[in-house]
Amino acid sequence: EMEKKSKELQDATDELKKTNEKLQELNYLKDEFIATVTHELRTPLTSIRSFSEILLDNPEIDSGRRDDFLAIIVKESERLSRLINQVLDLAKLEDGTVSWDIHDIDLGAALDHAAASVRQVYLDRKVDLVVDLPPREVRQATDRDRLVQVVINLLSNAVKFSAPETGVVRLTMSADEWGATVSVADNGPGIPAAEQERIFEKFQQGGDTLTSKPAGTGLGLAISRTIVNGLGGWIWVDSTPGEGATFSFFLPMRQ
Repeated sequence: EMEKKSKELQDATDELKKTNEKLQELNYLKDEFIATVTHELRTPLTSIRSFSEILLDNPEIDSGRRDDFLAIIVKESERLSRLINQVLDLAKLEDGTVSWDIHDIDLGAALDHAAASVRQVYLDRKVDLVVDLPPREVRQATDRDRLVQVVINLLSNAVKFSAPETGVVRLTMSADEWGATVSVADNGPGIPAAEQERIFEKFQQGGDTLTSKPAGTGLGLAISRTIVNGLGGWIWVDSTPGEGATFSFFLPMRQ
């Protein structure tokens, strides 16, 4: 009996230790997240302020340079807005206050829209973004804006992790009577198997912690998973290190 009690106590102690370790890891990741978000917000703010002050202090600056500086201010403002929206969006998705706008849409048109948006934002990356969709129209009842948001997140990640000039990102879709599968493939560095299991968790980015490059909040994939799950689907990744990664999600046909 004493031996049994001793084993139960040891098991309880081990379980408590594991729980404590998980809490410590989560606390560390939250600290990293706060530090990274602070840095990510400060960077565009610094650029906006610096170039605004240059324009304010130098009214005689030539029109060419003025236009360049204004373009930077606009681009950094958009980046700042995206970062803030990501943080706020995940909070709404997790606490269930987000509203879904479900209606019949042309999936291909929505994917084309997402690809066009990413091309515009990442023009300077010079990555080849290929869109390969079925020739026939594919219609399905879903939330168009949220679908576009997921695809933009996946495409943005793929572009950021692809090498400039030689990077290729491919957006594809297949559909049948059960639903539609959307995939985003890149020829970037890939993701080790052990890291694929946690890449959709909050505070993770590109298979590593938030201290890695490229920069970002590490919330894009967590948001994407929450949206896809909310639409009744699921999301996954297939990757071999050194051979790129393919992120896919399935949206079932609504009855």
